[in-house]
Amino acid sequence: MLNRFSLTGKNALVSSPEYIYGEEIVAGLIEAGAKVWVCGENTEALRDLSDKLNSAGIKVQGIIEYNQGKEADAVLLAQKLRNEIGVLDIFIDNGSNCLMKGWVHTFEEINENLQRTQLGLMLTVKHIGMIMTDQGFGSVILISDYAALVGCDVHNYENDPEKFDEDFSLIYGFVKGSYVNYTRQAAGFLGENNVRCNCIAFAPMENKVNEGFSDAFIKHSHLKRLTNKEDVKAPVVFLASDASSYITGVTLPVDGGYTAK
Repeated sequence: MLNRFSLTGKNALVSSPEYIYGEEIVAGLIEAGAKVWVCGENTEALRDLSDKLNSAGIKVQGIIEYNQGKEADAVLLAQKLRNEIGVLDIFIDNGSNCLMKGWVHTFEEINENLQRTQLGLMLTVKHIGMIMTDQGFGSVILISDYAALVGCDVHNYENDPEKFDEDFSLIYGFVKGSYVNYTRQAAGFLGENNVRCNCIAFAPMENKVNEGFSDAFIKHSHLKRLTNKEDVKAPVVFLASDASSYITGVTLPVDGGYTAK
């Protein structure tokens, strides 16, 4: 049974791992035995992350520059994956965390951000999905957070106005929530080819938020703590592995019971 959780022999691509949860996702996949490549537009940040993990003995296989948002770039990414990696077992998108803070933005700023997180995601899953359907297997995992499942509580931010600007930004809830339904749609389209698509809705991570917000969030949760590194790694490995081979189209809350109330 434990062998079904192993990722030994599997190839994985993680998009936008420089944002929250990304480092833990990459590390967890590698620790479970997968070979992992990372992609995104900020190659400097990707190199810094790769160097940090490599220095800890967690080897990243390579970095692929990818400007998500246009069909031509998604096609080029798919070609690179076929040529450089061959078989792709796992794809994880962490791009929902590259959002703007605040409520006041220009049309151009909003359009650019949504092109990346909405249109870009759909185009990426489309072309990577084609690779996986040709193979006859694969696991796509979209990373969101608890705000995809429940509205943010303004009272949690009374002692953290900076976090308020982040979570109550103009597009935050729209982007986070959209991943839930898109997961269902992608699962339906890809499923007949034995390709799965699931989403994970994480709670905020410990040491990543201020005490004022964390205290309020913890008070509302069942398990009375925030997410830690192992909490991020384990569900990603599970949904990437054969242990979840009959699970698709779901959004898994990893939030200590926050959204269960």
